[in-house]
Amino acid sequence: MPMGRFEKQRVQLETGQWSLVYSLEIAPNELKFEDLHPMSSYVRQQDIARMHYARARARGQDNPHILTWTAMQTDRRAENMFPGLDYSFDGEHIISANSFVACVLRQLLARGWLQLHEYISDTYEWHTEIAPGNDDWGARAEAMTRWLEESIQLDLYPNIERGSYQPRLFREFDAPRNFVRIGRCDFVRHFVQNHERIAAFNTSHFLHEHDDLVSHHSGYGDAIGLMVSENTILRPPLYQRGCLLFDGAKWTVQTMSLEDISLILPGDISLRADARGDYQFGLNPADPSAIAIYTRAARLDENGRPLDRTPVEDRRHEFVIVNRQVLSWKRGGNLQIPQNGFVLSLGADALPESAIKKIAEDAWIEYEFANPSRDLVSGVQAGPILLQDGRNALESTDTNEEYWASRSIGGEHIVGITPVNLDPGLPGERKARTALGIKEDGNLLLLVVDGCDPAAKTELDSAGATLCELADWLAARGAIQALNMSGEGSAHLFVQGGLANRPSDRRGQKGVVYERMLPSIGIVG
Repeated sequence: MPMGRFEKQRVQLETGQWSLVYSLEIAPNELKFEDLHPMSSYVRQQDIARMHYARARARGQDNPHILTWTAMQTDRRAENMFPGLDYSFDGEHIISANSFVACVLRQLLARGWLQLHEYISDTYEWHTEIAPGNDDWGARAEAMTRWLEESIQLDLYPNIERGSYQPRLFREFDAPRNFVRIGRCDFVRHFVQNHERIAAFNTSHFLHEHDDLVSHHSGYGDAIGLMVSENTILRPPLYQRGCLLFDGAKWTVQTMSLEDISLILPGDISLRADARGDYQFGLNPADPSAIAIYTRAARLDENGRPLDRTPVEDRRHEFVIVNRQVLSWKRGGNLQIPQNGFVLSLGADALPESAIKKIAEDAWIEYEFANPSRDLVSGVQAGPILLQDGRNALESTDTNEEYWASRSIGGEHIVGITPVNLDPGLPGERKARTALGIKEDGNLLLLVVDGCDPAAKTELDSAGATLCELADWLAARGAIQALNMSGEGSAHLFVQGGLANRPSDRRGQKGVVYERMLPSIGIVG
């Protein structure tokens, strides 16, 4: 295939169905990864609200309302934005203003204390009606609603009926599923309209489902997994998963986890999984170590489910960390682990008291690769790995990638690890897919396969691909290593500024195609 040439192929399947496969060969130095910078918050609110509205209708809600709040792109300290309030919830002291707002709004909705009023002048105002004996909540609610009115970041969809002049009371509101904090994401189309590139496509896994948003530290569209851009680690590898890595000369596919990273705390204190840092940490230890890091993948084999909260233990000091930001702290354990972050757990005297205090004061950490010889220019984590040395990696257990989809156990719904709908152990499902392969000559091969939401599929829609089919098609085109990227409705491919493929989101509408907002993209050229 000539360099940079875009091809589209219709592949006939053994089942009698067919799939549309798009391919693009890329020179090693022509690919980079970049986070999207969100544009209009109103556009994001409206699109994400409509998507969740369709989901609520699919669940059987006749007249649902969706409440969305767009988190600040540049976060601030809660105590600076809302001075004089109590920032603790169940012993967790919240540092981040974004996390504080999300937590307060969820509680107001869950308790039925939030109201939306319409006035004759066609203006709307948010009010709260706090039950007696909740003075702290009254102060929080007053500060919150005043700020939200000024920032105009809280939106109800569909809006209350004009002319009723009756307050909308959220007494029966499904807060866990119908309130959505919106994180950093945008339409790929906005990027390609402002930048001339050969191609742009989806990359990272990100928070998208209700099960992804169980924590007030998490927002729709927040990316997860390693992200390296211009020699800087923007996000750490939360879980043991496949990565596509570039050292400036060649690309490789390999697994990485937090054990491959050094955490640099305020005061230039380094934490490593081995003994070569200032201090050593244990990743998801069976028994709490002096310094431990917990992710939701902790002891999956032992517990048979993800770890939702850290172990309860007196005198431990714990911090929630998402990307490079410290969002909250708590003593005594039992701290919820967000899908998009991890908990740094410190035993008594594990670090000097001055160092612990500085973590909360600075609320910022950096990362370096634990291997000093590793000098990566660019990289992204997704997964699972599809090909290793030309062989189908899905048939091997050597990679031990950490995935666990949401499921029901004994009638109990157990929240998985994001992406909560992906289970590599069940590779037979055909869906829209995106993957990047590496050929023998070092060039990259991008493959995008169209699929469709099964509930809205028509005879005009591509059947998608299984993970094994995706691996086979990459191998047939010369790839010897390959990594699966985010798929389903996220599978987008823009070529020369135009949308080349047909994304799979339908929102229950047959024949209607919706583009999905994403947090980060791969860019060619």
